[in-house]
Amino acid sequence: MKYINLIFAFSLLCAASAHAQGYKVTGSIRDSLNKVVAGAKVELISGQDTLLKEADYRGKFNISGFNRRMFSITINTIGYMPYSRMYEIPENQFSISLPNIILEKDANTLKEVIINGQVVPIRLMKDTIEYNAAAYLVLENDRVEDLLRQLPGISIDRDGKVIAMGRVMNKLRINGEDFFTNSVKDFVSQLPADMIAKLQVINDYGDEANFTGIKTGSPEKMLNLVTKPGRNKGNFGNTSASAGTNERYGLQANGNLWREKKQIGIKGNALSTNGAGGINRTISTGINYRDKISEELTGSIAYNFDNLSNKNHQLEVIETITNQGSIFNTNDYSQNTKSNKHNLNWNVQSVGKTNFLQAGVTGSFLNSKDEYTASSLQTGLTKQGRQEIANLNNTEIYNPEFNANFAFAHKMEKPGRNISFGFTAKNGRGDTDEDLDNHTRYFVSSVLLKDSILNRLVDTRNVTRNLGASFRFSEPFYRKDSLASMNLDFYYNFALEANDNDLVTRVNNFSTNGLIVDSLSTVYTSRFTSHLFGLNFRYGSQTLSYSLGLSGQPNLLTVQNERPQSQIRHVGFNLAPIANISYNLNERTSLTLVYTGNSVAPTFMQLQPVPNTRNLQNVLIGNPNLRSTFSNTVNLSYQNTNPENGRAIMYGVNGNVVRGQIVSNVIVVEDKLKSLKRETRLTNANGNYSVDGLYSWSMPFVHNQYNLEFRGTIGIANSVSYTDNIKTDNEGFNLSQAAMLRMNLKGFTLGGDANYSYSSNRYSIALQNLKNIQIWEFNLNAKVFINRTLILGLDGSKRINQGYAFDAANPLLLNASIQKSFLKRQQATIKLQAYDLLNQGNSLVRSVFDNTIVDSRSNQITRYFQLSFNINLQQFGF
Repeated sequence: MKYINLIFAFSLLCAASAHAQGYKVTGSIRDSLNKVVAGAKVELISGQDTLLKEADYRGKFNISGFNRRMFSITINTIGYMPYSRMYEIPENQFSISLPNIILEKDANTLKEVIINGQVVPIRLMKDTIEYNAAAYLVLENDRVEDLLRQLPGISIDRDGKVIAMGRVMNKLRINGEDFFTNSVKDFVSQLPADMIAKLQVINDYGDEANFTGIKTGSPEKMLNLVTKPGRNKGNFGNTSASAGTNERYGLQANGNLWREKKQIGIKGNALSTNGAGGINRTISTGINYRDKISEELTGSIAYNFDNLSNKNHQLEVIETITNQGSIFNTNDYSQNTKSNKHNLNWNVQSVGKTNFLQAGVTGSFLNSKDEYTASSLQTGLTKQGRQEIANLNNTEIYNPEFNANFAFAHKMEKPGRNISFGFTAKNGRGDTDEDLDNHTRYFVSSVLLKDSILNRLVDTRNVTRNLGASFRFSEPFYRKDSLASMNLDFYYNFALEANDNDLVTRVNNFSTNGLIVDSLSTVYTSRFTSHLFGLNFRYGSQTLSYSLGLSGQPNLLTVQNERPQSQIRHVGFNLAPIANISYNLNERTSLTLVYTGNSVAPTFMQLQPVPNTRNLQNVLIGNPNLRSTFSNTVNLSYQNTNPENGRAIMYGVNGNVVRGQIVSNVIVVEDKLKSLKRETRLTNANGNYSVDGLYSWSMPFVHNQYNLEFRGTIGIANSVSYTDNIKTDNEGFNLSQAAMLRMNLKGFTLGGDANYSYSSNRYSIALQNLKNIQIWEFNLNAKVFINRTLILGLDGSKRINQGYAFDAANPLLLNASIQKSFLKRQQATIKLQAYDLLNQGNSLVRSVFDNTIVDSRSNQITRYFQLSFNINLQQFGF
């Protein structure tokens, strides 16, 4: 109760401090085709007051702080005729929401306008960092990804993922509107950079939050591209063919028709690659269609098919730490996976002045086959010399799934009062058939003591059903002397997860083929039901917005076993604060704090009460007495930009504490030959937490042709596990630091970086044995533009590895390429590439969970040569 009173008192104090004199106006700017006009300059004049504002990426603006009901609005932006009109706020009201303001195209606007003056490269807006494309070097035939690589705080990894402040951006929009599949990775490599005016990195809380203004949970990073005037429609696509050594080939084609709201896209490819991830064969195709159904309603439908094949060869060293000593397993395995996946998605959305509606249906079907062959040598704490294990597993999975969602929100007559509700449903089925063959040989002093062969068939049938519902009501509080919005929000969420599981294990040999093993078979159901009630006070102004309140979540978990018969019932209750604070200290600096609390039920595999014997040296046994876990997460971020020189500073701190985490209890047991094996059981435990910080400092100089950037992370964590029923703490420490320098000139681009990372794990039962790894990595890449049609590319990487369980090479990777463009507007390209010229590539990964450390290395050949031909067809702004 004391805690609740403190929150309530703080809310009232903050609300009271925001009171001032004045009126407020909000509006939205669009053109005659109902396209969003972002970045327009808005000037409001009321008596002696003159206030300036700029429309955000959705074309929206809000202005407050003027003292007369009569006011004029003047709007100016390149490519459109000026707009000016008088308005009046009705009596007894202190705010007004204007109808959509429509701008007309300026027929006299030149196709290209060159302004000699200072260009602001970066600026900070509420929930948004905006980059001005005019401040960076854009060469002929550059794609958006080439522009993104120049931006402070933005990076693109080797897989093409765009990362902002340590978080991957998956969602893409153009001029604030949905764009085909909304995939950042798919389109930044296709769209030309010269059509972009501004790039915005947005903390996105979802479309419903944008409509109602109610932001809950943690935001996702979204990339919004603002096009130059007249470049908001077009046709684009490309076709490419490639062939190379080391079983590499490729054929790709895609075409896209873009008419703002109307979008049609089709793609298809057949690829073969051979690298650190193994030999991959991919055949995929897809089509998507989006269009306006009515003035406010947009619909879309998309279908994708993927046929995947992967052959992989890995070496693993696994150390399991117990209070009696360590058990080491060296695994050499090959895996061959084939899968077919169909995905169909339908969605409609309507955003009007007073109503928001969104509905969608998704259906998917996955069928996969997997063949796994492994040989393993177990040493260390075995008691009987060593064990050699040979495994052959064949698995077939059949997995159809259906999802549906519906959301509706309504703004009532009183400004700020709104109501919303929604439903979600999911129905999925997983059928898994496994043929498991294990051959274990026991040795003492190199003498074979015993052979053990165990073959069995395991059939698993699982049906999962999820149902969710939500309701939210927001009531505004206005005072005559208040410029801010103040609301009291009430919300309720319901969630139901039901699992029906049937596991049957049969003997697979000549004498007793098909015999059911009762001790390894079970039939059970689980139900997890949760109700979330929340009440919070929400405040919003030009510089400060926050939500503070309290939520309670009662939940019920029931488990019903038919074989063996038993029934378990767990009742839980979680109480958590609500905190979401965003504060713009000034036009250059912002501070954001978000707290989230979430309850998660155990999975059906964790609840399964029978032994999982897929690995006979480490048998996993589920626990039907498991309770749900509750995770508390806090994210704090600080951003500061300098619009004059483009310097950007970003800091972040993330903390997580989990109550009732599901952890393992590894018990060392003897088999019939007195050799030691492991049984892993599951239980709930407290004590799991993590805290990490990250920073980024970047500074462009010499007219943004050079950019210097420093990035780093530091983190501590503690994970709890048990060995022979004795609690074990694994204290982890991670540190990374990187320095990067990029140069972008018309005839030459150069990028280099130096990276250092350190990771340490200290187990409380083995304090004398620290598990540390260190990695140094140096990268250099360059492009030389011999002329406008001929480009040379060079890049190299040196990595130094220390602390892995096996001898880890320190590879030097050298790559080179030459590219020639031809045809009209350099639409065709032929490129010769050489990868890993010294053939030193390898892939090293360390993963740590509970009391186990796994070091893995890929044994694939990574050197190859490839010749590719590409035709890029595009036309924008016709």
